[in-house]
Order: sequence, then structure tokens, then C-alpha cells
Amino acid sequence: MIGRLRGAIVPALVYPALCVLAGGNARAAGCSAANQYTFAYTNQATTQLAYATNYTYTATRTAGGSANFTVRMTAADLTGTTVGGETMPRITTLMSGGTARHLTFGGTFSGRTASITGTTRVIVVTFTFATPVVSFTMTADDIDYGANQFRDWVSITGSNGAATYTPTMTTQWGNNNSGTSTATGSSIAFGVRTAAPALTTSAQMAGTATSDIGTAAGRFTLDFPQPVTSVTLRYGNYPGETTTGQQGMGISNIGFCEMPAVTFGKSSAPVTGETGAFNVPGNDVIYTLTVTNPTGTTLDAGSIVLADTLPANVTFRNLAFDGTTSLPVKLVNSAGLTLSATSISYRQNGGTALTYTPVSGYDAQVAALQITPGGELAANSSAVFQFRAQVK
Repeated sequence: MIGRLRGAIVPALVYPALCVLAGGNARAAGCSAANQYTFAYTNQATTQLAYATNYTYTATRTAGGSANFTVRMTAADLTGTTVGGETMPRITTLMSGGTARHLTFGGTFSGRTASITGTTRVIVVTFTFATPVVSFTMTADDIDYGANQFRDWVSITGSNGAATYTPTMTTQWGNNNSGTSTATGSSIAFGVRTAAPALTTSAQMAGTATSDIGTAAGRFTLDFPQPVTSVTLRYGNYPGETTTGQQGMGISNIGFCEMPAVTFGKSSAPVTGETGAFNVPGNDVIYTLTVTNPTGTTLDAGSIVLADTLPANVTFRNLAFDGTTSLPVKLVNSAGLTLSATSISYRQNGGTALTYTPVSGYDAQVAALQITPGGELAANSSAVFQFRAQVK
């Protein structure tokens, strides 16, 4: 947004070339509890569901607003869909052993699952979002092992276009279930491990012991910090034995943050000189660059890069912007960002690299500057930068 200079008609060339937000898509550092969208299946009525059917649910947040997501479950090679006397899939209290409801799925596979990423003897549950979300979390229950019946086998991945991601998985024992170590009291092992049950990727987990319904032994939580449009959970029966039996697991709740959408604005205003506050040769102009995060999600450090090319009829002022800073660029409103001398780089006239070191004072060799602030841009806030140049 370009402002009007007070008291004069402003020549267009006084404004710098349009600044750009670089650095790729803005990444998200997360959102506050009030800004996190949450959905719990315990708040849903007990409901019989069906495989190969889409279901749409609505997540809400304390700060206000809602977001829809879709869940689809498919099953391949089940000889039965009954678990614990209930037909799967179903929103039910089966996995809690009490009143808390889960999205529960399972059945009896026709044999052991040969590949958790394959298309046979596997149940696939996919969460889909119309637009990317960040910091997706999920809590699920009852990953365990029943001798000569089943060994729960799970793989979970997230995707956004061609990009795929692996979540961080934890239990109430932290990451002590990862690799070769299994936490005492837990019935889950996850991550790459050579000990039985061997797992080949960090996206996988398997049951190691029995767990009682409704206990923390078979419970895990996962998190995707990256932007995803879908999260896919694949559920099977780990190979190693010939017999199969009823097996199932349940998802209790999910949460996610909205993808940050950064906007940018700029304006200029003349500094009062001998002839007043006019855009005339010899007077300085203050350029104001504003970066706004209108969402409830904080941006990661290093996500913002502001690049600005100066017009030909101004000269960059390489002096302390004012008495509050020693830098030629001032961070007027930080919104969580930081600015140092190393955050500012310059391009010389006729050059292409941002490697020029300007001389003190007014330096006509500065053709462009780039600002790469540190820190994280806070949710629902704006950071404001200013620098000066002299009209030729």
C-alpha cells in the first residue's frame, strides 16, 4: 500500500520498486492453545460408520472460527469387521473401556500384512484438508500385540502436493519407545529398529506387548510441524505368525493450526527539510515496509526476506536512522522479530550479488537492500521497518 506524501504531488519514481516476500512459503512455528483448531471424537455420538465412505467433521478453536476436514477409511482383505462384539468402523467407547469415544477401525485380516505401504491386508485412514494446515497432531490408542492373533503395525505420513513428511511420535514415556529401546510399561515400539519387531522407517510403529483397553500403554501422539493437506494412517498385521485374529485401534482427537498468510505493505513520506516536508531534491524520504501476519500461527525464524530496489532518483542514507539505533534501517515495531547489522545486505549499482558494503553517509552506489530479520513473527501482528534516502 503506497501512501501520499503530505503537501505535494509525488513523482512515482520516489517510491522503491515493489518489495517482495522471499524465502519460499512461510513456515509456521505453531499457534497458541486458543488459536489451535481441535476436534475430539468423544464429543460425537456413538455412530456406525462404513469403509470406503467420506465423513466431514468440523474443528473449532477458543479464539473463534471453525475448519472442516474429511476422513475416509478403506479396508482391504478383511475376513470380518467385528472387534469386541462391535462392527467396524464405528465411533464408540470400545477403545476407552469407559465413556470416552474414539474413531475406531479394525477387523480380522485374511493373513499377515506383507507390506504396510502396499494395497493388500491393510486399512487406510486419510484426513484431508481443503487448504494446508500446520502443526497437525493426533492421539490414538491400543497399539499392542496378541500372540498368534495380531501385532498391530502402523505407518503414518503427511503430504502437501509432491512433498511428504514423517511425524514426530511420542508416548507418555517420551521418545524412549524409539529405535532399540522400549519404555517399561509401553506396548509400542516406533522408528527405525533392527530388534523384533524390525521397522524400516521412522514413520512406522508396531505392538510389542498386550495393553489393557483405556490405558496409556498402547497410546501415542504424533505431530507434523510442516504444512500438510492430508495425513494418511496405514494399519495392518505385522508378519511373523500364520494365524490372525480380531484387532483394532482408535483415534481420540486431532488438532491443527491454520497456515500463516503473510501480507506486505509499503509507503513513503518526506522528512521536513529547508523547504518543508516536500518531495524535492535535497530532502530525505522515509520508506516504511510493513509485514503482517493476520493468522493465529507464528512464523518460523528465517521465513521472511524483504528485498527492495531503490528508484534511480534517490540516494540511500547509510547513517544511524535516529538516536535509538545505530543501523540505517530501524525496526519500528518488532512483533517478535529482531534486526542486526548482519540482517541487512546491499547490492551495488551494476551488480547482482548482495555483497556490497556501503560507505558512511549518502551512498549513491546502493542499488538495492535486503532485510532478513531474526526471530519469529508473532500471530495476528505486524512488523514495521523504516529506512531513509535522499531525493536527487
